[in-house]
Amino acid sequence: MHSSRIAALLGFLLTMPVLAQIEIPANPTVTPKKFTTRSVGGGVDPGVSVDSTKTAGANLRHVTHIVLHDSRLWTSADGRPLEAKLIAFEDLVVEAPQGSAQPVMPAPPANPTVTRDGKVRLLANKKPVEIALEKLSQADRELIEGIKAALAKKAAAGR
Repeated sequence: MHSSRIAALLGFLLTMPVLAQIEIPANPTVTPKKFTTRSVGGGVDPGVSVDSTKTAGANLRHVTHIVLHDSRLWTSADGRPLEAKLIAFEDLVVEAPQGSAQPVMPAPPANPTVTRDGKVRLLANKKPVEIALEKLSQADRELIEGIKAALAKKAAAGR
């Protein structure tokens, strides 16, 4: 019995240094009242810098797409939908100095190009995309031909 007490005491004494290294918080579910802040950078060069100086004489390029048909659901020949606007192949482009007022755009052409090389141009997600006419449904191709004929008629009447 005496040896079992000595073994227990020896076991307790050996585990004491291990228990002394464990920090048990008072209540881990409570948010601390004071947080410590750490410095950012700390005098160490991260290798990255921000240059806030403006480039002298920089020009901004303003691009306006000529919309021929409002946003609608276009359907591919295999039935997949795409919401987009029909736009002309010509864009109105003006370059102006950075910081100047919004420039005045030139007038659009009298007869904008609806189709070119068997393709049509759509504005999907604010990006122009060229799609082959044969990849569109028959109803969409008929709509495009109608728009093309109406624009040609309007241009002929305006001469």
